[in-house]
This record gives sequence, structure tokens and C-alpha cells, in this order.
Amino acid sequence: MKEYLKLPLRFDQFFDKKKLPSCGLADSIYRNLHLLITTVPGENKNDETYGASFWETDYDIHLDNDSRKELIVGNLKKQIALYEKRIHNVEVTVDVKLAVLKTQSADLPRRKIEITVNGIIRKTLEPFRFQTGLFIGPLTLD
Repeated sequence: MKEYLKLPLRFDQFFDKKKLPSCGLADSIYRNLHLLITTVPGENKNDETYGASFWETDYDIHLDNDSRKELIVGNLKKQIALYEKRIHNVEVTVDVKLAVLKTQSADLPRRKIEITVNGIIRKTLEPFRFQTGLFIGPLTLD
């Protein structure tokens, strides 16, 4: 079975000539999708277009939930087609809702985006499902 490097890379292990942590195909795809969603275009200096451009509207209080969903779905489908070619027949669903973010000091009402990506792994023809939840304005992982 082919192994894929886990992110983030631990360069100290590399320079000490130790084996770098690895993962399987599905986990590698999962990690790439997570990185793609949480990266703002321009953040990756090797490829300025890598990342989710919907973060540009993170603080836009005038953008309604349906428009935000359309923006996220369209952007992610485009980015997945460009940067995650190991899956196909990709379907992206997004739910935007108001939720409470519990912190040590307070319970904060925040907009939460729940993203689901379904597809088929090209190499194995197995179904693939990725889910994540993000609080936006500013980004917080669920």
C-alpha cells in the first residue's frame, strides 16, 4: 500500500534521517481538503491561487446565507477540481447557521459553516466523504 506524508511535515525528523509520519490515501485526501479549505489564496507562496477564496467575505455581514452557500460551494468545487484530482464525481454541500461558540470566558453567537464533500476515490473506486465545521468571522475550527 502506498504511503503519503502526513502534514504538517516535521523537518527535524527529516534532517535527523528518521522516517517521516505517513498516512493512507483517504487520510491524505482528507488532510489536503482540510488544508485547501483553511488556506486563504496568497498564503501558499509556491502557488498563490491555492486556497479557498470565500474567506474574502468572512466578515461580510450583508451577505445572506444562501449567497454565502453558493459562493462556498462554487469555490470549493473549482479548487477541488484543480488541487485534489484523486477524487471525482465531487458533490459539495454547505450549511450556514447561527451557533454558539463556547469559550472559557463567554458563549459567543457565531456563524457556523458545515461543509461536506462526497466523491469517489479514482484509484480504488471507493466512496469518499469529508466533513468539517468552521466558525467564521474570524475562523475557528469546530
